This record gives sequence, structure tokens and C-alpha cells, in this order.
Amino acid sequence: MATSTITQRPNPTAFSGKGNTIRAEGTSHGASSEASARGAAIYSQSWLLTVYDWWVLGIVSTYAWACSVPQYTLPWFRQNMRKGQHLDIGVGTGYYLAKSDLTGVQVTLADLNQDALDATKKRLVGEGKVKAEETRTLLHDITRPLPDSCPKFNSMSLYYLLHCMPGPVPAKTAVFSHLKHNLTADGVISGASILGKDVRHNLFGRVIMGFGNWNGMFDNRGDNAADFDEALREHFYEVETQVRGAIFLWKASKPKV
Repeated sequence: MATSTITQRPNPTAFSGKGNTIRAEGTSHGASSEASARGAAIYSQSWLLTVYDWWVLGIVSTYAWACSVPQYTLPWFRQNMRKGQHLDIGVGTGYYLAKSDLTGVQVTLADLNQDALDATKKRLVGEGKVKAEETRTLLHDITRPLPDSCPKFNSMSLYYLLHCMPGPVPAKTAVFSHLKHNLTADGVISGASILGKDVRHNLFGRVIMGFGNWNGMFDNRGDNAADFDEALREHFYEVETQVRGAIFLWKASKPKV
């Protein structure tokens, strides 16, 4: 299937073309976007994408964050993914999608890093989870509104993303002010994030936290569940949250638009 490119102009609403690839170019505006790009850049390292599932979602999640992905995070993802249009933001390696039933799901992958998008789509297609021609990729800074060409989504997911975004919680959760407009009236948005405040970190967790915040991969020393919960309720009528170890699990629906 031929693929067209949709290019973002200085006016973020000016798009043209169609196809299964969207390139929202020129998205790095200001310090926040530059910091986001630094956090995403590490995923250009092929070795990290190779060991990500084993190291980050296996060893670190279980022993540093005290939140087993197979036991808690993956079921949370599966429970909150809906049939129809699904947008996965901050794709990592596509682990959650690869471990879920995608029957009846039209997947759009969004990330600030092209390598992560390519690796995730290749994985999902290779494992027979999706068809290449039916899977859209969006190279985009999620701190900016989605392209006008994007559909309304029945579900969205942001897993292990918010703690990588720059700034305090209100700056991170500002993304909901525009994402909610791309969610259907009965849609669900969900995610998981590493908290830096008001949770107990073990020695392993403190080491990972220190390193991640030092090298720019994280910016979450002040992230706490109360602020995230409050921010979600500003944008959605229904919010459910829980803390497992150092991980904040959340879902929201019925957007306030």
C-alpha cells in the first residue's frame, strides 16, 4: 500500500494527504519540547530497545518499583483498551500491544522517536498482531495538539511516559487539555507512571531514580499521586487511580469538553 506523508506546517492545523504514516514535523518549540526530545533520544539506541522488555519492564519494574508488569500494569492496559481506534503514546517497544488481543482494534502509534515507532510497528506486524497497511504511525511531540487528520479514539494509552516528560505535574498533565478532544464521548484514556514523591523507594529504586533524573531520561522527583489525580479530574468526569509500589496507575473517561 502506498504511503503518503502529512507534514505539519507552522500552523499546527494545516495538514494534507492521507495514508498510514503521519509526520508532524517542526514540533520542537521551546525548552519543554527540547527536554522532551532529550528524554526520547535515548530510545534511538538499538541496544536499549533490545533489552527494554527484560530490563525495564522485567527487572526494574518488579524490583525497583515493586510493581510487576504481568501482574498489575499489563492487566490494567488490557482492561482499558477498547475496540475501534486506539492511540498508543510513547510506544517503547510495543510490549503492551504485543501482549494484548488486538482483534477489532485499529492501532495508531505516536512517539517523538522514529526508531521506537519503526521498531514497534515491525514487532507488531512480525508477530501478526496488526497489518502494516492498517497501522498508522505519528512522529509527534505530544505536548502539542494532535494533527487534524487524527480520528477520535476509543481509547488512548500513556504507559511509562509521564515520568519522562519535563516539568512539574501540572506541566505534564497539560497534555490532557488537548488529548481529551481526540477521545470519543465514551472513550477511555489510561496509563502508568513512576512517582518520585510520597512513595517509598528502595535502594535499587533510588539508584535508578537518581540516574534517570541525572541523564534526562526522567523528570519526576516531584511527581505525586495527589497532583496527578487532581489534574485528571480537571479534564475528565470519571477518574480511577491506584498506587502499586512506586507506580501510579490511572484511567479516565467522560472528557470535559
